[in-house]
Amino acid sequence: MINLYLSNGEILLYNINDWLVLRKDHRIVGETVGNAVNIPSLPIKIIPEEACLLVSRNIVTVSEAPKEIVKTEEDQCKIEKYESKLLESQIVNYKETRKLQIEQIVDQVIVKHNDNRSREEIINEKLAQTPSITKSNMIWPIHLSTSSSMNQNVKLLNAENILTLTTVLKRSVYADLWNRGYYVTQGHKFGGDFLVYLGDPVCHHAIFIVKCINNMKDLFPLELISLGRLGTSVKKRAVLASMENDKISYITMSWIDEELSTVEDINEDD
Repeated sequence: MINLYLSNGEILLYNINDWLVLRKDHRIVGETVGNAVNIPSLPIKIIPEEACLLVSRNIVTVSEAPKEIVKTEEDQCKIEKYESKLLESQIVNYKETRKLQIEQIVDQVIVKHNDNRSREEIINEKLAQTPSITKSNMIWPIHLSTSSSMNQNVKLLNAENILTLTTVLKRSVYADLWNRGYYVTQGHKFGGDFLVYLGDPVCHHAIFIVKCINNMKDLFPLELISLGRLGTSVKKRAVLASMENDKISYITMSWIDEELSTVEDINEDD
């Protein structure tokens, strides 16, 4: 069973192998939201509609991430021993590196100051003047929470907790599109609720921008125009999804530029 964690209103996945399983076996893509600068990195953000589908199929469990990970006395003892060992290692490495640097310039020091002492004496003097490495100025590692610590005092959430993060319409539309064999991702960047792909988004462009509408009668004409033009500008079909009597229905929109059509007709006449 794959473990997901709810943290600050977002459902996150921290295990790269679990992500590969979701992507390859279940067509669940997610979104990388890590803070690495140059490459996408963990964790993976799972949208609520994806989580609802996975929970309903008993593929994942969702737990509330602990707000604070409590360290045991044994953990604290291991950390202190590791820090002391790390400090000793850095002191040795720094002295060796500093000695090599001084050896490269010692001849220049002798000439510049007309120093008659031996090279070894000068090197030892310079080493003694070198600032010492302490816990206050050493290079500290960044400690990440381990999977075992993430599982401490977690609260397992039931399906009802996950359902509150989305709406009946959105999760029903997502499940319907997923059951049709599509890859479905979040579509907010394109002004919709979902983006729909024929295959993995790494290899395919989205073919549909899906906007979920509770009631078609409440849709303003300006919204129709905006969505239609948006779909045309990004070369995707704009789709309105609604649900009536527990049945999902779709309306595909196509934007026709009359001015462009007129120009094409004139060119054909010529």
